[in-house]
Amino acid sequence: MNTVSRKEIDVFFNPGSIAVIGATDRPGTWGFFVMMGLTGGSVPGITKPRESTYKGTIYPVNHRSETVFGIPAYKDVRDIPGEVEAAVLSLPEDKVEEMIRACGEKGVKGLSIITAGFGEAVEGGEKREWAMAELARSYGMRLVGPNVGGAFNLHSGYNTTVTASDTMGAPDLKATPLAGICQGGYALFDLQVSAAGRGMGFGKFIQTGNECDLKATDFMEYFSDDPEIEALVMYLESIRDADRFRRAVEKIGGSKPIIVHKAGRTTAGARAAKSHTGGMAGDDKLCRALFRQANIIESPSMELLIPLAHAAVELPPMKGNRVAIMTYGGSWGVPLTDLLEAEGLSVPELSPGLQRKLRAAGMPQRASTRNPVDLGAAGMMALPTDKLLEIARAIIHSGEIDALVLHGLGRPVMLTEETMGMKFFFDFETDLMSQFSGLQSELKVPVLLGSHYDHRQSQAICDATRQGIRVYYRLDEIAHILSRMALYWRRRNGG
Repeated sequence: MNTVSRKEIDVFFNPGSIAVIGATDRPGTWGFFVMMGLTGGSVPGITKPRESTYKGTIYPVNHRSETVFGIPAYKDVRDIPGEVEAAVLSLPEDKVEEMIRACGEKGVKGLSIITAGFGEAVEGGEKREWAMAELARSYGMRLVGPNVGGAFNLHSGYNTTVTASDTMGAPDLKATPLAGICQGGYALFDLQVSAAGRGMGFGKFIQTGNECDLKATDFMEYFSDDPEIEALVMYLESIRDADRFRRAVEKIGGSKPIIVHKAGRTTAGARAAKSHTGGMAGDDKLCRALFRQANIIESPSMELLIPLAHAAVELPPMKGNRVAIMTYGGSWGVPLTDLLEAEGLSVPELSPGLQRKLRAAGMPQRASTRNPVDLGAAGMMALPTDKLLEIARAIIHSGEIDALVLHGLGRPVMLTEETMGMKFFFDFETDLMSQFSGLQSELKVPVLLGSHYDHRQSQAICDATRQGIRVYYRLDEIAHILSRMALYWRRRNGG
């Protein structure tokens, strides 16, 4: 087994200098996107400039251009006068071995190979990959790839991926405590950008591709000792060494949640995985048994990977499976109840004594207090925030539930000159969400806020999100999160 040191991995996230081989000013190419991520550069009419947050030295390598993104370019990596710790390679596949040798001769420590067309695509490609890994190691150099999309570390401003943040009009990316490990998945870049609008996302990310040298497991072990990382998120198409994967999970030992979406579970999906990263998907039943044994949180979809991971680090431990619902619309409460129960959770009727307390707090006779508790029957704003909090506290303090959901927030209006008259309603809802979010920290019970509208449709949801308040837009997202948090904590506590 090939031992990998922490220093060998660190160069892919914190290099003091980097060469971009195949760097170019031509939009739409990988060499362009890598330079964009590193420099925050601009293309007239396409992107807006921003100050680069990467503080290391960038060396573009392009045998035809004198400069790339305004930075002096070199025709060969060996011509660079200074030290080059890391390199990213985006060249035709017939040039890869030559460039590996050139980087080795230069003393590069870590090389990411974006180029595709190897084990995932052609017969004999895997043998070429093995030879490439051996060639790199003969120079003391480690490889990521081939067939990858780069890496980023938003804690240090390092980014060699197509996730270019606000330079492309996308939301600002945040340095969260989540690390993403992806065997293959341009889609995860899409998820990163869309999650940014919700205040979510990866703080550090690596795509491992065909894994001719470094594997997903190597990065699991690296992040297990990273003090900036609180949870690991993985998109896997194959587990190439189950025993080593299990040992890596045991090393983490429950100190950090691991959230996984395993693709290639069907026959057609396994075939797609083989043509995507060259990995054999393996027996799905064995993989799922391994996940259960290791208390890995399995995400049912790619879209839920990031929300599940944030829930794992942000929500207090869920001590049971009982959920109370407070809703501003009974027609939302019924399907949410169905989804929660279908996920193995319980939405129990509240006891007569607790229901009397809710009435005493101001719930009118026409409003249901059984669970779901229908606030909508009282009318939006019929109960002031302090009374709503009194109701929520009574439910939580009763000992009859293990999590609380407040759903139905957010009016479908954004604040404009024409809607200034509704600002009072926006402020009321934003304050209500802030107060309910605070209950979670105060009472150490998961409190989830739900809305049908997102931050682009509702001013209150937009304002709450900007304040760092988590809001969920789908009923099934809420049900999946709570069911998996309940299962995670039950297994962690020996249940």
